[in-house]
Amino acid sequence: MMHDEPRTDPADQLAVIDSAPDLSRSASVGERVTGVITLVALYGGLVVSLESDLPPVAGAAVFVAATMLLLTWNGHHDGAARRRPHTKVEMAVRFCGVVFLCMPGAELIFDEGSDSLTGHLISAALPTAAAAVYFLLRWRR
Repeated sequence: MMHDEPRTDPADQLAVIDSAPDLSRSASVGERVTGVITLVALYGGLVVSLESDLPPVAGAAVFVAATMLLLTWNGHHDGAARRRPHTKVEMAVRFCGVVFLCMPGAELIFDEGSDSLTGHLISAALPTAAAAVYFLLRWRR
């Protein structure tokens, strides 16, 4: 059996292997700093909004903005070049972050829930903690 394909040189094969993407590339310092700023803004924005007793329309705007903030990070990590795919745990945590955002969201839009500062702090802490765990899982390398 004869092959008409030319044989590749082992050095060429190693060059191809070296040029393959490294899926374990860690996040840059700028991405990590931006992530921490995002967490502070998410938590602070939710607590201040909950304490301000906003009208339902403004509460809905805050809820949509917070949701878009989390979804933007999800989209960034989905589309980031040379990154490993999401694990099942990471996917579950990022889903929980958006679901936990419904607690302060219901309070912002429908004025349902606790009216105490402690209740507001806890309500805002749940989605923020889920986002922090998601970031830590994505940045663990």
